[in-house]
Amino acid sequence: MKTVDEVIALYTARSRINDNAKSKMRTLRDYYNGDVVVPLPELDSDEKSAVANLLAQGLDQTAMRISSTNPDIYCPPIDSATKKARENSQIRRKALFGWWENSRMDLQLSKRARHLIGYSTTCTQLRFNHRTGCPEWRVRDPLTAYPSTLLGVEDMRPRDVIFAYERSFGWLKENYPVAAAEFSAKETQQDHPIEMIEYVSAEEQILVGTRSPINTVSFGQVTEQSPFVAVELERVPNPIGECPVVFAQRISLDDSQGQFDGILGMYQMQARLMALEVIAVQKGVFPDTWLIGRQGETPQIVNPADGLTGEVGVVRGGDLRDVQTQPGYMTNPTIDRLERAQRLTAGIPQEFGGESTSNIRTGRRGDAVLSATIDFTVQEAQRIMARSLQEEKKIAVKLAKSYAGRRPTSFYVSSKMAKGHVDYVPNKNFDSTENVVSYSHPGSDINELIIGGGQRLGMGTMSKQSFMAIDPLVDDPEKEHDTVIAEQIEQALLLSIQNQASEGIIPPADLARIMDLVKHDKQELAEAVETVQREAQERQAEIVPPESPEAQPGLALPGMGAESMPEEPMMQGQPSMDELIGAL
Repeated sequence: MKTVDEVIALYTARSRINDNAKSKMRTLRDYYNGDVVVPLPELDSDEKSAVANLLAQGLDQTAMRISSTNPDIYCPPIDSATKKARENSQIRRKALFGWWENSRMDLQLSKRARHLIGYSTTCTQLRFNHRTGCPEWRVRDPLTAYPSTLLGVEDMRPRDVIFAYERSFGWLKENYPVAAAEFSAKETQQDHPIEMIEYVSAEEQILVGTRSPINTVSFGQVTEQSPFVAVELERVPNPIGECPVVFAQRISLDDSQGQFDGILGMYQMQARLMALEVIAVQKGVFPDTWLIGRQGETPQIVNPADGLTGEVGVVRGGDLRDVQTQPGYMTNPTIDRLERAQRLTAGIPQEFGGESTSNIRTGRRGDAVLSATIDFTVQEAQRIMARSLQEEKKIAVKLAKSYAGRRPTSFYVSSKMAKGHVDYVPNKNFDSTENVVSYSHPGSDINELIIGGGQRLGMGTMSKQSFMAIDPLVDDPEKEHDTVIAEQIEQALLLSIQNQASEGIIPPADLARIMDLVKHDKQELAEAVETVQREAQERQAEIVPPESPEAQPGLALPGMGAESMPEEPMMQGQPSMDELIGAL
């Protein structure tokens, strides 16, 4: 168990070691938000840069492609020959999907994709929610995370982690009123920042609140100084014996590198050149005016001119000259070169912004350009995310068994991968933590996934049910499969009716009756055929004597031309056979 002083000392040491990495992350965050500082005296301090934000465009577009498809889960049974083991594996799989839904995993994956591409790392913490009775995922900001040393991209499980973030004194009073009394001072305002230090390890979780010294200033002199305060707010034991935090890292040579780290300097230079260009244009529109004296005379402005009021300017002993500044002829080409260099360095195609590099605007060409640029980036990111999710699920199963091992739990899973109710008791049904997370067609976004799946379906290397399971546009694969079969049967029935009608087997009156039921009574085709069949049987029973051979079952098909009655001549205005078939 660590003391408060030990936690603070550990945080101080790690923040000093990671200062450069955190500084780079903060710069990228500011540039992503458009907060580019250009230190020029001609610009207002709050004036935004006039440069296109390629960083935000490329990061968002790439992250959205990474998270546009959802991964699948496979839980292998501990013994495939045992029915109970196979049932437990399916229960565990549905439970994992249900836990994802409770944690809004679809939104979390979008956030994590941005962290992975931009910050080169993602951080996820798992906790047990006693209200829902399920483990839950929580995305943590890598800027606030200080893990123990991680040995490469394959090392995702740190020994311990420290999170450092700020909360207001008012928030502290609302959530920890007893501890807030120790921070209270007459100088402490409601919005005064309180630094929270959260320590998470395999043994325990500790939350510490700290406040820096507060100086009381009077007439420019420090008259009083409140001391540094550190108070333990929470201490909770960790029953699973593992640190419930997982880090996923982008692959690089040594130090972590985000996809856009290489363009930060270019972006700053481009913003500076654009600012100088704007200043030059402004001076061209509103030129500087200089008062130039004549030889032997002292120049003087007697009365300044004002065009709005009509005031006439008076000058003695000199002349006024406007000095116009034109932008440098190399400014715009240099800006364009910097933009191109950013695109090449970070892999940001022009198509992200709706541009085309040629006059050929075809979907095939656009797909080819985007595929060559970002497919491998998306593929690698999805593999990293899948590996991280596997480790997280192992922790989630252990949390469920530790906090609710004997508690029966039941809820409905709406995910198309495992739709339906799931009932489980963790200690009874979770006989293993092993799981496999995979993306179908890694590297593909939603459009490429549909096209690639359709090609595999056409080649016969994938079943229709498997394709529906990965199709993002199909919400319920089983229901969709049944609907497709029903439509095919309906089409076959319609074709059969058309063939029999053309051969004269079905009387025109029955055909017209079917059309009327479908069109006006809104009956399904099968239901309408059944209705007409029943009506024809009733008519035949009224016309044919019971002892007649035509009334014997199996001798004829009532309603299908089996009535033993003379054919009535077609009345005027009655639709022809071809018209009825066409209507159907």
